[in-house]
Amino acid sequence: MKLFKFVDSRGVDILKKERIKFTPPQEFKDPFEMQLGITNQAAKKFVRQILDEREHQAMQELPGYKNLSHRQRKKGRREMVKTSEMVAIVRESFQKRTTDESTEKLGILSLCESHDSNLMWYHYADGHRGFVLEFEDSNEEFRKLGKPWKVEYAHKPPAYDGMTAPLFFRFKPHYLLHEGEYRIIQFLQDCIPGKTEKGATMFYRSLPRKCVKAVYLGHRMEKSVREEVLQLLKETDALKFDAIPSQEDYALSFREIK
Repeated sequence: MKLFKFVDSRGVDILKKERIKFTPPQEFKDPFEMQLGITNQAAKKFVRQILDEREHQAMQELPGYKNLSHRQRKKGRREMVKTSEMVAIVRESFQKRTTDESTEKLGILSLCESHDSNLMWYHYADGHRGFVLEFEDSNEEFRKLGKPWKVEYAHKPPAYDGMTAPLFFRFKPHYLLHEGEYRIIQFLQDCIPGKTEKGATMFYRSLPRKCVKAVYLGHRMEKSVREEVLQLLKETDALKFDAIPSQEDYALSFREIK
C-alpha cells in the first residue's frame, strides 16, 4: 500500500536528518482530536459503583443516614443515578482523563492515502510550496515505524460502552473526510527526543531516506528548497515528479523529472 506525507519546506529535515516526527495530540489544530466519550448506560454504571463505594463513608459521616433502612438507602442511590447532573459529571471526568492520558503518552505520525488532493496541498504543503513524500508500507525500514491504522470519519466521537473501548485514535470528525488519513501510533517514551530552535521538545523515529519511493514537488517551491530535496535523494532509487496544475480544470498532474 502506498502512503503519502504532505510537508512544507521544513520537511527537508526528514530527508536531511533521516528522521520523522511523531506529534503529541495536544499539538493538533482540531479540538476534537483523540476524544473518547462514554455511553449513558456505562456512565450510570460508574455512578452506581461510586455510590456503593461511598455508602460506608456516608454511614459514618452523615447524621441519620445509618438509621435509614436498606430499602430507603437503595432507593436514594437509584434516584441519584437517574439525575442527569451525576451522569454528566462522570462523563466529563471520564473524557478528560482518557484525553489527558493519551496526549501525555502518545505520538502520532499522520499519513495520507493519496497525493493529488488540492485541499491537502493547500493546507499541509504550504499552498504548493512544499512537497509530498511517498512510502510503501511493505518496506522493511518503513515498517519499523509501526502499523498504519486507517482513520474512520464519524459524525460523533466513539464511546466506551462499559465493556470494550474503541481505538479512539482511529476516529476523526466527518468534516475532515477529505484527508484520507492513516495513522501510526507510538509511545513518546519510545521516540527520540529533540529540541527546536525555540527550545520546544519534539519526538522522532528513525527513517532512512532510502525508504522514500517517490517525491512530488509543489509548483510554487523555492528553487533552493527544490534543489536541496533533489540532491538529498540523488543517491536513492526514489522517483521525482513535478506537480503541474491543469489549464483545463482544477486537477493536478505529475511529470517525472529525468
